[in-house]
Amino acid sequence: MFARKVDRAVLRLTFTLTCIFAGSVYPYVLPDPTFEVLKPQGLRVSIPDEPGLRLFGFHANVNKAIGIDASGDIAGNVYSARNGRWTFEDSDVTIRDGDVLYYWIYAQADRQSHRRDQQRWMYSSTDQADSNQTIAQNTTSRNETAGQLLFEDNFTSFNTALWKRDIKMPLSPDYEFCVYHNEFHQQLVQVKDGRLHIKPIILEDSYGENATIYGRLQLNGCTSTVPAECTRRGISYNILPPIISARLTTKERFAFRYGKIEIRAKFPQGDWLYPELWLDPKYSVYGANYASGRILLGLVRGNENLVNATDVTKIYDTRRLDFGVRVGVSPNIQETLVSKVQEFGPHWTQDFHVYTTIWTSDGFTFLVDNEEIGQMSHNERGWMSGPNAGRKAAPFDQEFYITLGLGAGGVRVFPDNTISSGLPKPWSNLDVKAMQKFWKSRNQWIPTWRRGGGESTAFVIDYVRVWSL
Repeated sequence: MFARKVDRAVLRLTFTLTCIFAGSVYPYVLPDPTFEVLKPQGLRVSIPDEPGLRLFGFHANVNKAIGIDASGDIAGNVYSARNGRWTFEDSDVTIRDGDVLYYWIYAQADRQSHRRDQQRWMYSSTDQADSNQTIAQNTTSRNETAGQLLFEDNFTSFNTALWKRDIKMPLSPDYEFCVYHNEFHQQLVQVKDGRLHIKPIILEDSYGENATIYGRLQLNGCTSTVPAECTRRGISYNILPPIISARLTTKERFAFRYGKIEIRAKFPQGDWLYPELWLDPKYSVYGANYASGRILLGLVRGNENLVNATDVTKIYDTRRLDFGVRVGVSPNIQETLVSKVQEFGPHWTQDFHVYTTIWTSDGFTFLVDNEEIGQMSHNERGWMSGPNAGRKAAPFDQEFYITLGLGAGGVRVFPDNTISSGLPKPWSNLDVKAMQKFWKSRNQWIPTWRRGGGESTAFVIDYVRVWSL
């Protein structure tokens, strides 16, 4: 009996060591990519699929050196394999005989980063001996690539290579009443049952009573270049933002121009909360903030009953869904919306819905659950005034990235002269004491956050998908 137990123990130990060594003997190695020069123009670069591979990135210049971490003239990231390969494709580039690509590649595999810097590849139309060089017909014409999946995240786990946090205490242009915090508060961002949850918390619940009024907050890893958005002390009516939340973006890893984006999500419920479901410009080509535009992919304010104080037919609460764009320079920011109001039946925050935006050079089409809500296009002068008025698609002619977050209050989303469940909105959007007045009225709105055990305040995202047109 003893010998049998020893044999079993040895067997278990042998199996365990075998698993350990098997994992370490065969670590992922980023291979040489395969290059395909497309005809009449275009370039395709790919690597084979491997277990644990989550991302492949390609960055290159033609006939000029590329710096470490430089984006390059040809660049992009791939987030899923197709037909056994991770394939990056650019249909606009022209590669001629003798051209040299200076490039670096990047991959995420088994939760580790893998890079190959300072790489070089030369195209020769007559030399087909190189197994990493082929010529193919261009399959990226507009008709053939319509409906190609460019991006997908089903949130089986949280992909830190893809989603990066926006960390700051926001000021201009929206002056939200929350801190977009870092990973210190792990309960802000969680993946549960294949869904991403972003849930706000009260600052004083974490930092103690009166921390909002007298505290000092310094954000590690702050992503803002404005000092007051990174470090702040509560003084007089300039209190610390009383809400802690999170905002995630794909700015570093994925951006696109024109396409179809679809998000299945359940919006947060609770007074003065709202989902941040946007496309933001990767580069401030036309100026900072809204000067370069923002695309609203779906917005519902979390108040159960919020109406105009003098005209109750003007509804702004969970019965109303908005899509649209914002363009301009503060204080002249123009917001153009299309809306759908559900006066009867479930409100928009009570269940999951599929929010879809189709973005072309001519404008936008907005849908919910495959029902078209409205279309929006520029006028004869375009979306912008001033020197860019002649560029009709501007500022929506550039690359935009995805933003997911949860906002509270601020001076943009909630109109003045409104009543929430019989009580007047506690602050004015032009009042320098707006955030302090919001916090002083907390006994009015905190109870709406506590309903259902507080879970209804979460912004829950099932998936995000982007297709080409």
